[in-house]
Amino acid sequence: MKKVSVIVPVYKVEKYLTKCLDSLVNQTLKDIEIIIINDGSPDNCQKIIDEYVLKYPNVKSYIKENGGLGSARNYGLQYADGEYIGFVDSDDYVEENMYELLYNKAKQENADYVTCDLTFKYEDYSKKDHISYGMNNIVSDYHKAGLLSPLYAWNKLYKKEILINNNLKFSEGLWYEDLPVTTILFVLSNNIGYVNMPLYNYLQRNGSIMNSSYNEKMNDIFISMNKVYDAFNSRNLLNEYYDEIEYLFAEHLMIYGAYRFLRTDHYQELLDKSLKLINEKFPNWRKNKYLKQIFNLKNKLFYKTINRFTYDLWKMIITRRDKN
Repeated sequence: MKKVSVIVPVYKVEKYLTKCLDSLVNQTLKDIEIIIINDGSPDNCQKIIDEYVLKYPNVKSYIKENGGLGSARNYGLQYADGEYIGFVDSDDYVEENMYELLYNKAKQENADYVTCDLTFKYEDYSKKDHISYGMNNIVSDYHKAGLLSPLYAWNKLYKKEILINNNLKFSEGLWYEDLPVTTILFVLSNNIGYVNMPLYNYLQRNGSIMNSSYNEKMNDIFISMNKVYDAFNSRNLLNEYYDEIEYLFAEHLMIYGAYRFLRTDHYQELLDKSLKLINEKFPNWRKNKYLKQIFNLKNKLFYKTINRFTYDLWKMIITRRDKN
């Protein structure tokens, strides 16, 4: 058994793939395997992958029909031999000591789940790189703190047995596929480790899923948030983590999601769906205690005033700000 298996889904990233794979094959942790899943990429990605397979014995390559990030991650799990599992998106890259630090933290604290900070890297060099913290410090309980933190799948290390024992799989065919897994894992994990260092580099590029203009798949956020709610409710955990899940709904539907929606021509339809869902699940969401603590004045003004009567006003503000 390897110490760590890193699963890398690949699709249309030939421009970025070499930097990603270089950051993995040069990890200071040597007992590591790199499992590359070519998710039906139509470009020259497989040619690049083949070169790494020939050169590095710990690199494995598998090809499947295109099914999206969730499908590729699930596919890779069946081949993973590691005690711990990591995921890297193939347009991103990691620091060379990332997995050594995460693995050591996991073993030191007998942790099921370890997370680290991350850096937003911009293709537009006029923008300054931005560090995002991997664990919110508003509450001391790491289970709750994790739910208030970045919930990406990839700045983390997971004990494989907790994924298998709880039959946790990423949603397939959906955007926001990681939310139903990363959220419930923070609660199901007995111990959670945190490495307070920016070890994962998250590339912000034009044309990526989260930066693209309107796509029907934007509606997937409503499916994923319902999956999060159902995961906690079915395990009788909703009452214990009510404030944290309410915050997640507000953050993803009525703040960052709403900003994204306002940049599309379908903003009224999407915002109506957001308001309907959050008001059904959490009718008093605007009074959530974490919203008051975490967000700045601009975001506070936004979530307090966003409603059917202010859609057009906020659309105008966001559009003007983007032009400037």
